Amino acid sequence: MSQNLDPNMVMIVILILFIFMMWMSSRRMKKQQQQQQEELREAMVPGTLVVLRGGIIATIVSVDEKYEEIVVDSEGSRLRFKLNAVAGKYVRPAFIDDDEAEANDSQQEDASGEGAEGTSVASETEVSDNERTDVQNASSADGAADTAAPAEAGEADTEDKASDNEAK
Repeated sequence: MSQNLDPNMVMIVILILFIFMMWMSSRRMKKQQQQQQEELREAMVPGTLVVLRGGIIATIVSVDEKYEEIVVDSEGSRLRFKLNAVAGKYVRPAFIDDDEAEANDSQQEDASGEGAEGTSVASETEVSDNERTDVQNASSADGAADTAAPAEAGEADTEDKASDNEAK
């Protein structure tokens, strides 16, 4: 049953399969895009917050389906655009304060750097500095003199821990 297959025929079959798969993929993507556009058009009602293709964030005032136009209000300025100028609904991104981001980074370094001595020492110092700042801010109403002494003692403790870890 061993037949000699023509290498050209195998390449043609592979090429046809590849083209068929690409066509199916593009067809699926077109359907998804059409569905997203329909959902966006249905969601375009007055009062919806949208972002336009130019980056303008505005609230929809009115939609004219006949001429495919939209009137938006952006901080007191009313503008008229074609419907295709709307990129999508505007979702305000979550805001993370720089102090919170640094605290998260130091916690991640603690978790990933447990095996490396130098990394864990630096992370412990950063965490203790953040905790010390939180304690100072929380007790500042009680008096600044009371919080200064524990903070200095805490610095000495972390320096002793760091030197102990380096000695190991």
